[in-house]
Amino acid sequence: MYTKHFFPRAWCAAALATVLGAFAGAALADPPERVARVGFLRGEVSFQPAGDDRWVEASLNRPLGTGDKVYTDRDSRAEFEAGAAVMRIDERTTFSLLNLDDEIAQVELTEGVLSLRVRRLERGESYEVDTPTLAFVVSEPGEYRIDISPQGDSTMVTVFDGAGDVYGENNASYGVRAGNSYRFNDSALHDYEVLDLPRADDFDNWVASRNQRYQRSVSSRYVADDMIGYADLDEAGSWEDDREYGSVWYPTSVSVGWAPYRYGHWSWVDPWGWTWIDNAAWGFAPFHYGRWVYARNRWGWCPGPRHVRAVYAPALVAFVGGGGWGASISVGGGPIGWFPLGPRDVYVPWYRASRDYFHNVNVRNTTVINNTYITNVYNNYSAGRPITGTQYAYRNNVQAVTAVSRDVFVGARPVAASRVQVNPAQLRTAQVASRLAIAPTPASFVAANAQRARAVPQAAAIDRRVIARTAPPPQPIATAARVQAIQRNNAQPLARDEQRQLAARTAAAQPAAARRVQVVGEGRGATPPPPLPTRGAAAARQPAAGRAAPANPANPRGNAPAVAPRGENARVPQPERGLPSSRFAPHGERAQPRGNAAAERSVLPQREAPQARQAPPQRETREAPQSRQMPQREAPQTRQVTPQREVREAPQMRQAPPQREVREAPQMRQAPPQREVREAPQMRQAPPQREVREAPQMRQAPPQREVREAPQMRQAPPQREVREAPQMRQAPPPREVRQAPQRSQPPERRQSDKKDDDDHRRR
Repeated sequence: MYTKHFFPRAWCAAALATVLGAFAGAALADPPERVARVGFLRGEVSFQPAGDDRWVEASLNRPLGTGDKVYTDRDSRAEFEAGAAVMRIDERTTFSLLNLDDEIAQVELTEGVLSLRVRRLERGESYEVDTPTLAFVVSEPGEYRIDISPQGDSTMVTVFDGAGDVYGENNASYGVRAGNSYRFNDSALHDYEVLDLPRADDFDNWVASRNQRYQRSVSSRYVADDMIGYADLDEAGSWEDDREYGSVWYPTSVSVGWAPYRYGHWSWVDPWGWTWIDNAAWGFAPFHYGRWVYARNRWGWCPGPRHVRAVYAPALVAFVGGGGWGASISVGGGPIGWFPLGPRDVYVPWYRASRDYFHNVNVRNTTVINNTYITNVYNNYSAGRPITGTQYAYRNNVQAVTAVSRDVFVGARPVAASRVQVNPAQLRTAQVASRLAIAPTPASFVAANAQRARAVPQAAAIDRRVIARTAPPPQPIATAARVQAIQRNNAQPLARDEQRQLAARTAAAQPAAARRVQVVGEGRGATPPPPLPTRGAAAARQPAAGRAAPANPANPRGNAPAVAPRGENARVPQPERGLPSSRFAPHGERAQPRGNAAAERSVLPQREAPQARQAPPQRETREAPQSRQMPQREAPQTRQVTPQREVREAPQMRQAPPQREVREAPQMRQAPPQREVREAPQMRQAPPQREVREAPQMRQAPPQREVREAPQMRQAPPQREVREAPQMRQAPPPREVRQAPQRSQPPERRQSDKKDDDDHRRR
């Protein structure tokens, strides 16, 4: 019988009532409503499941939970999504999740570079990054970057947008604001530097391009903002409106005979237990949120309501199976089968869940489900009774059901290559399971086809002590011990409180030296930390909250601090060897400025500010007195509006001293002026409008006398006479200049005119 396999004899009715009744209303019995996901991989990225000592190659769509670790090798990167936040790590970075639930996402960074972008921050929600020097806690939505020095003795926090707080030893805590980078050289936060925003490097440019995918995503119009993986849907399908189901997404790159939950594998992920991991790059959101619908001879995905917080589920399927329901199956007590849930189907978790969780995971993943129907199903679920009297859209659809042997299911092996044939007649009589009495093995935690990692972090980096603001839960126990505990729990997943109790007993037996996390700031109240103090010139340079730091003329490249406020243990920073994209890299290894000006709205103007420093502002300030002859501030504008030929002539005129031209002016009047007369019209080709536009700018820098002389200068060549204007004041007055053409008229011209007059008289 089917019930033999899903409800062993050891599970008597009394035991079920005792076990299920104890956790019906307990909050810790429920798994988190959100999870982290591996959304992008490049290069050699290694993954270690919580409690496991194996490092394997990371795979897309793998859910990440408390205790999971990731390492990126040289020229490698990875991206993780967690609710309304995105975390990205650069090469040679060691990253781990210390805690992840509905209230906090706490990560550990012992080496490398981390980018954190928080789109929305709910009340009571926290994002925390713990490093060897400090703990950084986000206080406002924004974008942040954390750099760890290669030796692990210094941490740089860059706040592009938003605000946060840093915590150190001895209850040291300060607020950091947007538009600055902060480098802390000790865990007591005494020795620090406040810097301008560094120039964007290759990692920053990559982060900006990834952010654009979310900002420009078409799918964001149809799904909740914190639904993980929606940006991957744009390139793999299209949206259509349906009268019955609303907005439906249809994949366009699936093979013939494709069905949901068929191309991937099952794996054990605590605290949910059996979890589906799809092979497709877009295969996360449609398999952990919403419902599937078969319409117009194709499968489509309904995301559910978008005005509520999305609730993650390990797989929105219903299980069927057991010995004898498939004629050709006889391995290990029968096959395991499942089918996708339709828009009106109730999701029955195979792990412990309270009434509130049971309601939320259903209502927030579909829009056409009945609340009374959900309650009735929950009553059977909480009592441990089989789910009967329910209607499932695809329960009897052989094309929608996928089944594999127990070995394939437990061993995390690919499903599509190991499918078994399902008997339609016996499928109609099989019952839907409310529990899966299938315990995992050590092979269930890692995909069977996962290769052993070729690059792993150094032990020195993993074992570094870190500073934390929030005490993380004990890390999960070893995989073998966890499997034994699950088997003792009748093959059911352990609730979060049960896992923490086991982990706490294990952690208590460890020596104090093995406890790497040092919690600080526990004595501080709810009052936000004060702003980080600055001294001297740094106080005047400190920007206002929410504004970018001004460009520093003394630091045009943005590679070294212009003014470094010091604490009690002040010292001069020394260059360090680091990664090419690290803020601690030598100056010669830093990347070029950002080239894509449209990458981000609030971050790019700040990051591009150092580019404007390439035109040294000090020269303009020193040459201000000379600007009375020709303002230097007009030079950049002249390059924008005047042709290149005029710009090239400007340096030549600087080489020719204007005084010589003034002295030679009388000599030029005696010489034949034809050349000057012919050149004058050519120089008048420079549009006078440009001079008029520049006139207001000359009023800001030069004195009023030069502005009044501007009309007189229009009669002569514009650029040259503007520079000579002060010297012409020593020369003959303007009246002589106006009579210059008569005096400079050659004799030959007067004789010809007289001859013409005589001819006229004769006529």
